[in-house]
This record gives sequence, structure tokens and C-alpha cells, in this order.
Amino acid sequence: MRSPDKPWIPGNHPTYAALRLRVNLCQDHHGNVWSDHNFETAADAVVAGTLPQGGVPQIAHALLTEAVRREAFVCALVEMTKDQKFLARYKSGTPEEKARIEADLQKAATFVITKALEKMVGPSVADVLAMMSDQ
Repeated sequence: MRSPDKPWIPGNHPTYAALRLRVNLCQDHHGNVWSDHNFETAADAVVAGTLPQGGVPQIAHALLTEAVRREAFVCALVEMTKDQKFLARYKSGTPEEKARIEADLQKAATFVITKALEKMVGPSVADVLAMMSDQ
């Protein structure tokens, strides 16, 4: 299965619905990072409302997917700083060599994500419950 052709135009279409989110991030002088997100426009909120469960699971899935991709990207950049031929070895590798490189990168990204989740899930749950309680 493949995604609809890009660019995805925000709105409800015969074969897909698309919306945009804005992710805000803040890093303080200690290196701590915070983030939040919202719909880019009111029309995006309307589109989300047409999706099952108001788009909540779809948005969670999309943000998680992008976070995982971004972490894989960071891990690949780390490998490229250790080995300047990392990407060239991958591009020219046999299917078996590519599979090994992918597995190694998958292991690295999984390790980092797992460690981050151990620290992030508890405070995130508390934040969500506080937000919901205040509404």
C-alpha cells in the first residue's frame, strides 16, 4: 500500500483527508526541550473532526511516526560522523549488507527511543490528565 500522491492538499477529498499541524518547540539555556502542537488553521481542525474519533488516533500515529523517523535520522547522522563512507556503503551494498546496516540502525534508534520513553511517558501522562482536568 502506498500513500496518495503528494502534495497532500489540506481538506477532505474523494480518496483522502489531509490536515496540517504546527509543532512548537522550545529549548532553554540548560538544554531542556519542550513542545506542543495545534492545528495550523481552523479548517484543519474541521477536517480532523470528520475523521474517526475526531482525528485523535490519526494525529497520535502521525506524530509518533515522525518522531521515530527523526530519531532514525539522528542515529544515521551519528553513524555518518563516525564513518564518512557510511551512506556510500549502504547505497552500494548488497541486499544482505543493506539489511545488516538497517538492522544496526534500527537497534540504535530503538535503544534511544526506549530510553527516552522511560523518562517521558510518566510526565506526559500527568500533563495530559492535568490538561483534560482543566477543560
